[in-house]
Order: sequence, then C-alpha cells, then structure tokens
Amino acid sequence: MKCWRWRSNRHRIYLFFACASLLLLSKHYSTVTVPIDEEDEELNPVDLQEKEKEKIECEPTGAVETKCTADNGKPLRCWKDEEEVYFPFSYIKKRFDMTGKLGKDGSTFELFTSYAKMRTPDKNYDPLGPFGHFSTYSVETRDRVRCISAKTDVPMSTQWDPIPYYYPIQIAQYGLQHYSRIKLDSVSNKSDDNAEVLVGVQSKEWKGAAGMHETTERLFFNDEEKGKVVNISAGHALSNAGAYVYLDKSPDLHVISFDWKPYDANSSFTVLAKMKQDDLLVLINYVFSEGDGKCVWQDEEKSFDDETIVLKPRKDGQVSYSYSYSGSAPIGEWSTVTRDILVDVARALSSGENRKKDDNVVLHPGDLRLVSLGFRGQLTVRQQIAQRKEQDSHAFRSSADWLVENQDKKGGWAVPVERSIADRKLVLPPGWHSAMAQGHGISVLTRAYNQFNDKKYLSSAINALELFKTNSSEGGVRAEFFGYIWYEEYPTTPGSFVLNGFLYSLIGLYDLSKLDVSGIYDDSAKTKVKEAQEMYSVGIRSLKQLLPLYDTGSGTIYDLRHVALGTAPNLARWDYHAVHVYLLKWIAGLEKDEFLNKTADRWIGYAYGKRAKHN
Repeated sequence: MKCWRWRSNRHRIYLFFACASLLLLSKHYSTVTVPIDEEDEELNPVDLQEKEKEKIECEPTGAVETKCTADNGKPLRCWKDEEEVYFPFSYIKKRFDMTGKLGKDGSTFELFTSYAKMRTPDKNYDPLGPFGHFSTYSVETRDRVRCISAKTDVPMSTQWDPIPYYYPIQIAQYGLQHYSRIKLDSVSNKSDDNAEVLVGVQSKEWKGAAGMHETTERLFFNDEEKGKVVNISAGHALSNAGAYVYLDKSPDLHVISFDWKPYDANSSFTVLAKMKQDDLLVLINYVFSEGDGKCVWQDEEKSFDDETIVLKPRKDGQVSYSYSYSGSAPIGEWSTVTRDILVDVARALSSGENRKKDDNVVLHPGDLRLVSLGFRGQLTVRQQIAQRKEQDSHAFRSSADWLVENQDKKGGWAVPVERSIADRKLVLPPGWHSAMAQGHGISVLTRAYNQFNDKKYLSSAINALELFKTNSSEGGVRAEFFGYIWYEEYPTTPGSFVLNGFLYSLIGLYDLSKLDVSGIYDDSAKTKVKEAQEMYSVGIRSLKQLLPLYDTGSGTIYDLRHVALGTAPNLARWDYHAVHVYLLKWIAGLEKDEFLNKTADRWIGYAYGKRAKHN
C-alpha cells in the first residue's frame, strides 16, 4: 500500500521535497556552477522570477523521523506524517540533479530543475551586429584566463596546461565580447563611456624621484610626430620611482593609454593602484622579460641572508607584481600602450603559485582607483596620458590582429597544448585545430573587415575556410557521421562530434556567406564567399538529420563519443544545455525552420522538468 500511495502521489513529490528541506535547511542553498569548458562562459543561475517557477511554501507539522531505504536498500533518513513521506533535499539534489534554495524570507523554498537560465535570441541576427549575448561575457575574468598579455593584448589561458598559452577560442570570444559591446553602446548612445581624461599634458605634472640615489632627468620638447613629449633618463631598478605623473582619481577611469618610445630593454613603466576595500597599494610593473613562461608574476627579492630569492611579501600595505611586456613596435620606435588596470590587478592578485579555482579575483569598477604612472630607463613619452572607462575598440582590434598575425599555412589557429578526451581514449597532440575556433575566428574577422575596411581581415577569414575541407585525420576539422559532414570542435579519430562547437562553426560560415563583397574587384574572394554558403548549407543538412541523436528525452548529450568508444553517453550539464538551446534557436531563426525551433522549445521544457513520454 505504501508503494502504491507513493506512485499515486508522485505528482506531489516536489512539495514533499520542499517541506523536508525546510526542516533540514537553516541556511541558503545555492548552486555551484562549474565553468563551461570550450566556451568558458559562466551562465547566470536560473532567474527565479520566471513564470514557470512556483514558490512552494509549507510548514509540515506532526512529521516524525522514520526509516527509509533507497536504491536497493541503502539507508536514508526520512520523515513521515499521517499522509506523506519526506526526504532530505541533499538526497534529492544529488539523486535527481535538481537545485533549490530558501527564499529571502526564510519560509519559502524554491525548487527547480536547471541551475542555468535558458536564454533565447531577442532579435533577428545581423552578421555584422552583436554576436549573440556575448556582450554579457567577461572573458578576462575567467579563472582559467591567466592574464591579458602585455605583449599582444589578448587573453592567455591555463585551461589545459599550467604554462599560459594562446587559446584561439578564448581570443576570438574576447574580441566578439568587446565588439558586441561597441555595437550595443552605439545603439544606446552611451557616449559617456567613451569620454576620456588627459593627464601629463602640462610639464609641471611630471615628477621625479626624490631619493639621493634615484636621480631622474626629464627633458621636455616638441616632437615633429607626437608633439609635446618628455625625454626620461632614470635608473632601471623597480625600486626606483623614476619619472611619474599622478592619474585621475575617478574609480571609473581604470583604462590607461599612452605613446612611448623605449630605447633599451631596461626600460619599464609602472601603475600604482589603491584598493578601496583595504587600502592595499598594488604596484603593476610592465617589464621587458619572458618571466619564465609566465605572463604575470609576483615580484621577488633577496631574503634577509641575501642568498635566497623569495616572493616580496605584502608590507607597509603594498604588494608588487610584474607583467611580461614587449610592445607593439621594436625598441627605439613609437608604440601605443593600452591597459585595463582593473583587469591587470585582478589577474595579478589571482596569480599565486598554488592557486585554486576559488582564488580567482574579480574586480568591478569602483573597487580600486589609479594613483600614478611611472617610467624608468631611457625613453620618451608623449605628454598625453589618456584615462577611459573601457577599451572595447582596442580589445576587439587586438583580437582580430592576433588572428591575422597567427594564422598558419593551413588557414587555422593551432592549439599549442595537448587535449585528451574520455579518460585519454581520444588524444589530440599539440598543434590541433578546432572548427569552433575557425568559426569564431571568421566571425571576428568579417566584423573587423567591415569595421576597419582593411582587406587583411577578409583575406584571413577566407583562408580559414580551408580546414573545413580537410579531414580530421589529415589535420583538418571535417568528419563524417553516417555519411553526413560534420565540423569537429575536437577533430579526434574516431570523431567526437561535439554539438555546441559544430553550431558555432556554422554561425561563422554564415557570417562570411553574408558578407558584402560586391565592391571588391576580386573574383576569387566572391567565389570563396559562395563556398562558405555551400559549407554552411551542408552543415545545416547534417544538423537536421543528426540532431535527434543529442536528445535524451530529459536533456541533451554533449557529444557522440559513446557511439565509437562504446561508453556511456556524455550528458550535457545544464549550462551546456542552455548553450545548445540558444544556438539552436539562433540557427532556427536564420533558417526559419520549424523542426529546429520545435526541438529547441522541447529542450527548454526539459530545463523546467518536462520529460518525453515513455512507452
């Protein structure tokens, strides 16, 4: 009878779970979201204001603890009253992969299936407009982004290797993030965000080190190219304050930009910032150094016995870090420096030797203010230090330029580290290419071509098509599954057939296929644009035929590795499921395809507890 009553009342099971939770929980339950791997995006928790979620309130009375068993006799604490049986939420959460939390008033428990919000595109897609919802991304604050390189101004990753390296997908997403913000700001007329403050224009603003052994020479003159400049000669030791200028104190102006000409590799510059929370002074030094493979590190000093090298401790309320810098031009030539100090300080504070995921520091505007900018060595600086709120245009162009300058002869952007999949049953040695990187790269480059009217970006986007025609076994990204062509995010042999990476590659091909090249007197470019359209169409046909293989009836599958390896399916986490939904809705909108749209709607339902019918 008990078993029958459990079955007959299973539609009320969520209420039971919630009531039991209220008995057990004395604090707020929250979901810890694991960062997404390939996209590296952090999706927000489910919006608890969504209409689909109902607040469940109850105050079970008269429930007494009793004995229960679960999963073939495993003992389990539970409670019962005259009508119902209540189970601990900790069991429900783990057993059924559900999420919940107490409301702010402490009397309402909210239970939901997915911790990830199901986003859908809010407007028709423009191949030259914002890229999906990437404007909400923050690539530079991801825990596996070690730094924004002071050499190339693009992210360096430690995703699959402790030594920072350039991961093409992250770099492209960094560019698409900032481009999307540019476009949204232009629509919303956020002109204030582009306003800048200039310091150092007056010669009297430039100060020199006052110490007896820290002589600093400053010579002011007019340069034919740059106008008013200051020539600086100062000791190169980081302990030397050198020549410096005080920066604007506004906490919103955390991006600096200036022109300089260093004459030797001993030259450097330093930004001093002050943290709001604890008044900690953070020195960020930019030096010509490889840093033993690191892009940012805590500075060292000799110990008291003058023999051992140790990290500089925090003392006198101050800590010092250095970034590996090389500049965009050779030594002895002018180059422009643009740095977001808010990001650089956060990455520096997160750069411990034995850092954990929880050590990732994320700073927001207002968390610090800039104090000064100093220079050492032999150099010349233009007397115009700009401070701004953002660096979107610079970040986007840096990403596009990196893609142009680092594209290999195959037209791709190789990943320089090994990638292993399925407990090393599938291994990609360093130098592999990704269809997702190719697609993202094309999406960046087509926008850069339109934005800057420079044919080098178009040429690079066209060259990126070659790997879509090359089989995975030959170093390309093309594979087949039941005779249907697939573009592989991880081009393993046998194939893995990752869904989200394939969908992103289709978006890149679509972007190129829609690019207006009518004004170009180059028939080969027009031919390549048509070729991109053909590749996109082939991919769409494959998607429509193979998409049902990714549907579990209650969620989605991340890839199809299990087909070739004979293993259990690799189920998509809810945050990846959310990516599948968004991308499928995106492509369904492009194709105006009812099948794709209905599939995406069904997948949205899975996130709210709906299931496919059983026999």
